[in-house]
Amino acid sequence: MWEFTIIVLVLSGIWMLILCVIALERRSSPLALSFAAVTACAALWDFAFAAEIINPSLEGKIFWANVQFLGITYLPVAWLALTLHATGQPRQAMRSLPVLTGVAAIINLLIWSNPYHHLFRGTPTLLTNDVPFPVLANDYGPLFYAVHVPIGYFLFAISLFLLITSYEKTTHLYRQQRIILIFALLAPLLTDLLYVAGITPIPSFNFTPVVFSLSGLLISWNILHLRFLDILPLAYEAAINEMKTGVIVLNAVGRTVYLNPVAENILNVPRDQAIGQDARKSLTPLQPLWKAKNNRAEIIIARNGEESIYQAHRTEMVKIRRTIGQIITLHDVTERARLLQQVEELSLTDALTGALNRRALEQLGVQEIQRARRYQHDLALILLDVDNFKSVNDTLGHQAGDKTLTAIMNTLRQQLRTNDFIFRFGGDEFIALLPEIGLSDALTAAQRILKAVSSLVAGGNTATPIRLSISLGVAALRPGDTLEELLKRADQALYRAKEGGKNQVIATS
Repeated sequence: MWEFTIIVLVLSGIWMLILCVIALERRSSPLALSFAAVTACAALWDFAFAAEIINPSLEGKIFWANVQFLGITYLPVAWLALTLHATGQPRQAMRSLPVLTGVAAIINLLIWSNPYHHLFRGTPTLLTNDVPFPVLANDYGPLFYAVHVPIGYFLFAISLFLLITSYEKTTHLYRQQRIILIFALLAPLLTDLLYVAGITPIPSFNFTPVVFSLSGLLISWNILHLRFLDILPLAYEAAINEMKTGVIVLNAVGRTVYLNPVAENILNVPRDQAIGQDARKSLTPLQPLWKAKNNRAEIIIARNGEESIYQAHRTEMVKIRRTIGQIITLHDVTERARLLQQVEELSLTDALTGALNRRALEQLGVQEIQRARRYQHDLALILLDVDNFKSVNDTLGHQAGDKTLTAIMNTLRQQLRTNDFIFRFGGDEFIALLPEIGLSDALTAAQRILKAVSSLVAGGNTATPIRLSISLGVAALRPGDTLEELLKRADQALYRAKEGGKNQVIATS
């Protein structure tokens, strides 16, 4: 039996070293480095235990047993480091690792200096009766039971707790990895617990390294089949989960392998339903992105009567000139779009009255003329000028003049349709652009405005009332007209109204 045990231990140690090399090839990842430490500790334990079994003398067995503890004492610390990185714990939790490493170093110093104080072992002996080979009876002391064992089990318990509690928070693939890590830790831990309790088929013989070799096979499955060290570690997933940007990861064939909670909320697609599905079919709000030539698109999502705007960006992940997947990010630009809209509105709006300004007239006027011509609709324009506005400023002051212009603007809004455009053309001049209205209806609207404004008092000042009057020129769009030509005819009509005594409407076809 002992020959078989040695073979298993040596093979397990060799395999652990292979896994350590594989992990070190990815040493840029903290997860890989901590895994390399775990496998190095396990390999040392395996080889030293095999050497202990082979060595026939008590002194030789104690020496190799002490070598084993170089791996045994650091293994819980390395496994905790692996768990902290794999479950994405905060940086503060990592600060405990140097302290725990120092504690393990002190324990090892006490183990190797045991002949001077006998705190770790009392009187170790060789057992030769009823055993297949000479077994070291360590006769452990208070350092083993009161310090080493509680610390080791405590660290393993923390690792188990973190692995179990992270299970529900991660995706299907990571859940498989969690289960394997839990069993890979639980099996040798229970075996070692039975050994410490004195329950073992061979007296004083610890089967934990043998069981750990089986855990090595499980860990191998985790690395080679589930690509534990290659796929995005949960540490990065946890970081992405905290981002305010939506993140979606697709594999090489366009299936969703990950999306963070923000993306899940934006797209209103449960993670479990999206993962593993064709993204083009399951993530329907992203349709504009699939059609975009530059891999950028604006996504508008309506929810609860409100629209949110997201900037979607798709980036290919390339490894050795081969596309291995895609990353899609969704940035909420709703507020920025609204700010830009406000800036645009401000650039096209008169600050005093809230009417559109001349720049807006140049844009909207041309658009409305083109639309009227395209659909063969009518279009009319009213040019309005306040009569004797200078006397208002001179008599009541500029503040009263400003109030007067605002009052006229409010009157125009009341007398015109909601789809009519109102522009402040100059100091006391306003223009109304009336889509789908002919000359006759525009003249009627102008007469209505004239009557409403005549009831206003300049500046709202009833103590020194100055009745307002306006002159209006009306023109209708002719075939081939430009905005300038339409404005020119309305201005000519306004001039005739002024020359004819003011406070009247003159129309021209």
